[in-house]
Amino acid sequence: MSFQSPWWLLLLPLCLLPFWLKSRQGQWYSWVAILPQDKVSRLMEQGLKALVSALLLCVLLALAHPQGPEKVVQRIGKGAQTVMVIDRSVSMDHPFAGDVTSGSAAEIKSTAARRLITKFIDSRPDDMMGVVGFSNSALYGIKISNNRDAIHAAINAATSPSINQTNIGSGLTKAVTLFDNIDSTGSRAIILLSDGAGKLSPRVKATLQTSLKKNKLALYWIVLRQPDDVSIFSKNVYDEDRVPTAVALDRYFQSLGIKYQAYEADNPTTLQNAIQDIGSRENKTIQYPITIPGRNYSQDFAALGLMLGVLILLLKNLRIYSWKNT
Repeated sequence: MSFQSPWWLLLLPLCLLPFWLKSRQGQWYSWVAILPQDKVSRLMEQGLKALVSALLLCVLLALAHPQGPEKVVQRIGKGAQTVMVIDRSVSMDHPFAGDVTSGSAAEIKSTAARRLITKFIDSRPDDMMGVVGFSNSALYGIKISNNRDAIHAAINAATSPSINQTNIGSGLTKAVTLFDNIDSTGSRAIILLSDGAGKLSPRVKATLQTSLKKNKLALYWIVLRQPDDVSIFSKNVYDEDRVPTAVALDRYFQSLGIKYQAYEADNPTTLQNAIQDIGSRENKTIQYPITIPGRNYSQDFAALGLMLGVLILLLKNLRIYSWKNT
């Protein structure tokens, strides 16, 4: 058993106070010898002191919040181990199309992403998910977990604006490391959500290629684009030194020899369709441990203390205040 507030246990010696303090209650008699021997009263007095000590003990233990041992159980369901890698650049705080000042702007990209990802998480209760944000560098959100409250908090943080840089390589590199200490069960995937691309250094490319294959990860890239942006699915032919960064990044992902799928979303509906398609692809049997917290015994000790208090009040009213001659 452990205690959440163990410092209350330092006051445990106070439980001996009832035996140390002497009662001033009773009657004054000129000669004690005239009083009959009353062993029952003496036993009740000692018993009452013991009950008061037990009451103090219950109060201190309740304040210390004793908790039983945790249990780890295996849970089996349908889902995947995924890491959301979310762009936190300033451009994510812009609408999908139009101008904010014109009154005709569509939904903000980060707002739509937060709303749809939250819906995606809630529809897949068996998923284990981690979150990584990135702007000029990786921004750790949460390790791969099934704690929904923590995941929601990390998604909210990752969809807030940051600075005007898009370092996709840093975000992906950090995301891959989250799988290193997690046993593989079922599907494992990285979902990259960004409204732009960036150039990857040869070192980062080599690291990603090795790590993605080692951890047997699938990669999904959802590109949030404006209507006039270059499409990664374009059949245009570019000079080698003039290939758009988004097209070059897509070609690199295709060359990795892993399970890879790219999507383009220029409005909330297409973004939702992309997320739903990923969900249908990554939905296999998954097994993972769940830690069940131990029972908190504070309420039990508080209830016991309340019953002892009522019993003490009843016993205190059983006193005989004086002896009368018969």
